[in-house]
Amino acid sequence: MPRKSKATLALEQIAAEAKSRITNYLKDGHVLQASDIEIVNLYAETYQFYCQLKGELIGKKLMMSYTNKAGAKNLIKNPLAIELTKTVQVLNNLLRSLGLTPAQRKEFADKGFIPKEGGEKKDEPVRDEFERF
Repeated sequence: MPRKSKATLALEQIAAEAKSRITNYLKDGHVLQASDIEIVNLYAETYQFYCQLKGELIGKKLMMSYTNKAGAKNLIKNPLAIELTKTVQVLNNLLRSLGLTPAQRKEFADKGFIPKEGGEKKDEPVRDEFERF
């Protein structure tokens, strides 16, 4: 079995941290359900893929030259940029499935399900609900 590169290990660490952060948030809010685990795993894997795409896109042009069958050259969007946009939409949909989009958290806070204010101490900076967990 080939050894994993440093970049692959770093991406796996990023995914593990995202998974842990979301799982802990849901556990601390007493809303984690067994069915959420697969969505959290899928989110972590997709987030890892997003980070990899973003890393590959850095330093590359957003528009590329393309030669069609007739030999004409055209500018097209970089396919990586297109995939990155699609991946962001998937990530947002997964967060929506877990009830973790900012709009959903605001709605829950407005209804009193989660606190609106920051920490208990007055000298602590005000943080959103996700940062506290």
